[in-house]
Amino acid sequence: MNSVVLVVLYKSLSCFVFYFLVGTCTCKRAFECCRKFKQYCQNLNLFPSAPLTTDEHELKNQIISTRLYIFLFTLSLTILLLYTSLADITKTITVATPTLTKYEQLYSKYSQTLTCPCKHISINYEKFLSIEYTFHQICASVFITDEWITHNDVILHYLDASNDPRIVVSYAFQALGAFCELIESTINNSLIQFNSTQYITASVASSDLFQSQAQSFVDQFKLSTTNNFLLSLNMIRKTTQGNAFLSGQLTNYQLMVLDDKQTVLTISTAYSGCSCHLSSTCVNQLSIYKNDFGNITLFDVPGFYTGCYVIEALLQSTLQCFYDQACINELILYLSSISPINATALDPSLSSQYSEDSTIENLLNSLMIEEWNPTKIYDRYYDECQPIECTYTIKTRNSVIYIITTMFGIVGGLITVLKLVVPRVVKFIRKKRSRLSPSNIGVSLATYIRNLFPILKSYFLTLNLFPSVPASTDEHELKNQKISTRLYVLLLILSITILLLYTSLADITKTINVPAPALTKYEQLYSKYSQTLTCPCQHISINYEKFLSIEYTFHQVCTSFFITDEWISYLMMSNEATSANINFQWTASNVFQALRGFCELVESTINNSLIQFNSSQYITASVASSELFKSQAQSFIDQFISSTINTFVLSLNTIRNSTHGDGLVSGLLTNYVITLGTSVSNEAIVFTVPAGYSKCGCAQSSTCIAQSSILSSQANMGTFYVPGFYTGCYVIEALLQSTLQCFYDQACINELILYLSSISPINATALNSSLSSQYSEDSTIENLLNSLMIEEWNPTKIYDRYYDECQPIECTYTIKTRNSIIYIITTIFGIIGGLITVLRCVVPQVVKFVRRKKELTQPLIGKS
Repeated sequence: MNSVVLVVLYKSLSCFVFYFLVGTCTCKRAFECCRKFKQYCQNLNLFPSAPLTTDEHELKNQIISTRLYIFLFTLSLTILLLYTSLADITKTITVATPTLTKYEQLYSKYSQTLTCPCKHISINYEKFLSIEYTFHQICASVFITDEWITHNDVILHYLDASNDPRIVVSYAFQALGAFCELIESTINNSLIQFNSTQYITASVASSDLFQSQAQSFVDQFKLSTTNNFLLSLNMIRKTTQGNAFLSGQLTNYQLMVLDDKQTVLTISTAYSGCSCHLSSTCVNQLSIYKNDFGNITLFDVPGFYTGCYVIEALLQSTLQCFYDQACINELILYLSSISPINATALDPSLSSQYSEDSTIENLLNSLMIEEWNPTKIYDRYYDECQPIECTYTIKTRNSVIYIITTMFGIVGGLITVLKLVVPRVVKFIRKKRSRLSPSNIGVSLATYIRNLFPILKSYFLTLNLFPSVPASTDEHELKNQKISTRLYVLLLILSITILLLYTSLADITKTINVPAPALTKYEQLYSKYSQTLTCPCQHISINYEKFLSIEYTFHQVCTSFFITDEWISYLMMSNEATSANINFQWTASNVFQALRGFCELVESTINNSLIQFNSSQYITASVASSELFKSQAQSFIDQFISSTINTFVLSLNTIRNSTHGDGLVSGLLTNYVITLGTSVSNEAIVFTVPAGYSKCGCAQSSTCIAQSSILSSQANMGTFYVPGFYTGCYVIEALLQSTLQCFYDQACINELILYLSSISPINATALNSSLSSQYSEDSTIENLLNSLMIEEWNPTKIYDRYYDECQPIECTYTIKTRNSIIYIITTIFGIIGGLITVLRCVVPQVVKFVRRKKELTQPLIGKS
């Protein structure tokens, strides 16, 4: 049948081609060719009967069937050809193990759909990132060398020369050198941790994205390293001032010997009207005086200060003088009691992010780093990633090979179906139309249907799909053909029925793909197909800050009147120089300074931890369900809170233990009493005696305490013991064991102020006991610090933001279903051609063989 169609097309085209080739000189032949082609088409009969019939009606049926067959066949092929050739399809292209150059070419063209899965999805930063840095030139200068420091470290002639420039310069530059060393150690330790941190990418990150993320990693490293260093430094500074440690250079407290020539007390030093008992940051200009009484100034060292503590004064100082060679020379001239030293000024012409009058604290706030020099090597990252392959999609049309194979796959079944259906439909319609003659119009539908069944019965009884050519008159042969026809039809119907039932009723596992689903769509899918739903994330690692935020509420004392300068100054004014170290006035200002310091330190610790927490990454290859996400997010938050508390408490305990271990003396003389005595050689000596509280000695334990009290100056008032408040070996140790019980009670506060009435009273409102709190009024400060003085953590877990950051490429899920109508039809069409061909070949031969076998056995049975 295919050959017939091809012949028809060939003849038609031949005529027209021939016409155009021969031109006007053969015009008659061209018209003749067309006339013959027209006549051929009019008489074309693809369904001749065997034997050939002369019945006009039958011949008409055959010609109409032929034309309808060719029309339907051509139309079907045209539709199929247009659909397969013009339909836009999404084609996935795979490039195996692409080089970096090839990847960049692909990315420049197909960045929207390009995906290159990494062989190694986690890569240490050190593989592609390196961070170099340049210190401020002071850290490589002569001013932090032993030569400069020892040159100024001379024996003093006067014990009270606390602002002697030789002391200040010597210890200040020792501290400055120590800062340089500590910062370098801090950075190197942070770099070890940074280098081992892993960059996680399921697919190759583009160069732009890589550079952006790598810079973000570097910025985070610098920020966290700086914050960690400053937090440790500030914790030491706050606890030092809180405990009022006595400086060995007597820069914050001066010793005073009482009339008994044995008892030594301390008096807070003041700088420019600022008392070291009230603040550790009091400073004076560092000056060189003509005499030891400090009333004739020879030289003011520009930008350099002396104060309560060497480090506190250093932090407020600048290096202004040390950029000026003339200033240095003059300073050396006044300092030197021995041969002068050659010291070259810092180079002001060097490029620097700092000015000459930047304070040391400003330098420390940037870790004294002039320049960070990170190197981000994309080539190394790509080599470590080792993409297995790259895939991208393009909009295209089916290839010629696909079109040809598709048409060949369907054309066989199409021809067979049309060949079977068309002639019979034509015959049925024309027979029906002939019966609907004017004489039969009045016949009822019921009568027509009753007459139709006998006709159909007769048709099927006489149906012969295997006629011989020429037509046979042999009864046996005709019988074979009819049996073959009936068996053929039966097997064909049975096969098609089985195939139809199987393809339509068989359960199949079908994978459904939903490209880039919105959150609402995902939730709908998850509610129905949670067991099989998988939605791979485009970004498998997401910073916590993208979907998590943590707010917190401090204990009300951290925003109360009791940690303000006004209250602390008020307590300072009530301080009396007395050896009664359990006296409330003696330690109160330091206690509340320490409490304020704790509030500030806790806030700094939390904020620093939050920076690191926010940059931590949540890693999920596929979208996590809302329930799983919330559970994991809560786990992250709980871990953050726990680790932040542990870090703070560990740091504080380290300082507490080292303080007691080193036997540091409090300037308030709360842990050791300084006494004058004589040695066996009758020389005057100074020695310390450990203080004791409630039969507990400060030499053995730093936690010894006693109830804090106020002895009124009025005889009729007696002593007031402050409820829940203690004094002890160290201010901080006593504070940790104290409670805020009195400060929740307005009557207690009023009585406290009454006993401090040697000065004008102050308005102080009690803490609000009606506020909801996780702490009781008699909770110790240590209990508060063990929870970072936080009343409530208020985390926010935003699933929508997580989902948006994840950006699922697609969602896939499987369902149990049945084949679609299209699949069933195409399957039957794909098989029916071969099935009909096999049955047409096999059935007649089987029938002929069986009947012949049967005929051979019957005579034998008759003879026996």
